[in-house]
Amino acid sequence: MIKKFIKAIGPILLSALLLLAVFLILQPLMLKINPTYSLLSSRGLGKVVFITLVIVTILGFIFTQSKSFIKNFLQTNLYFFKDKKFIKLFFKYFLIFFVLHAFLLFIFYFSGYAIFNNNWGQFNFNLIFKILFGFIVVFMLAWTEELIFRGTLFPYFEQHFSTFTSLILTSVIFMFVHDLKNPLNLITTNWQLGLGLFLLGMLLNLIFIKTRKLYTNMGAHAGLVFVKVILRRAPLLIFLDQQNLPFWVNKDLRMSALIHILFLILIIYLIIKNKQCSRL
Repeated sequence: MIKKFIKAIGPILLSALLLLAVFLILQPLMLKINPTYSLLSSRGLGKVVFITLVIVTILGFIFTQSKSFIKNFLQTNLYFFKDKKFIKLFFKYFLIFFVLHAFLLFIFYFSGYAIFNNNWGQFNFNLIFKILFGFIVVFMLAWTEELIFRGTLFPYFEQHFSTFTSLILTSVIFMFVHDLKNPLNLITTNWQLGLGLFLLGMLLNLIFIKTRKLYTNMGAHAGLVFVKVILRRAPLLIFLDQQNLPFWVNKDLRMSALIHILFLILIIYLIIKNKQCSRL
């Protein structure tokens, strides 16, 4: 079992080490161009460069695999644009998770933990343009992230392990990668964020197991993120200071105990509702 695990994880670790080596070379160069640039930033040029590096690394990893794996990779991650159901199912999952995220914010607003910001700005053409551009960015972000985790890592692990083990492994990697600035925080002082990311990874993995379509995951992922994109451009809500919030509420919803419980409910629902998930 240990040898099997090492054999499966080996190519992943090698790809990660290559990515780290390139990062250690590029990051100092970017700082010379502009001291504010960071490959681990949450957005901006650094984010674009880092995602590009990850995609290149993933492609390098893909072409070391079997022809059947490459064929399935292309079918899952690229050829779905030909699928007549693509747009319909993308927006179905997008709306479900967009409304879910917005509804949770309304709960916090009506509970008094967030207040309406009267100085949020004004609705005009410039704001509409920024939101539409933000949607394009979110679509690309959801596509690249889902390509990495559900489109590549999960099916790769399924070649070597059970679906359940693949589910856990992919969720753990999803958790750590989303806090690259200090991954150890996920198991120490920032365990709430780690738990939220792990559960979100589980939820997205279960959606992929249910549909086997990357664009359903892209829709769910984009729906969750797009609410944040709108609020960055039109900050309609302001949360109270963290010390004035109960333990189950957090400005970063991924760290909120209420969201953890909601994710658990959705995970259990998917496992029970879907036959393939129930056989995990």
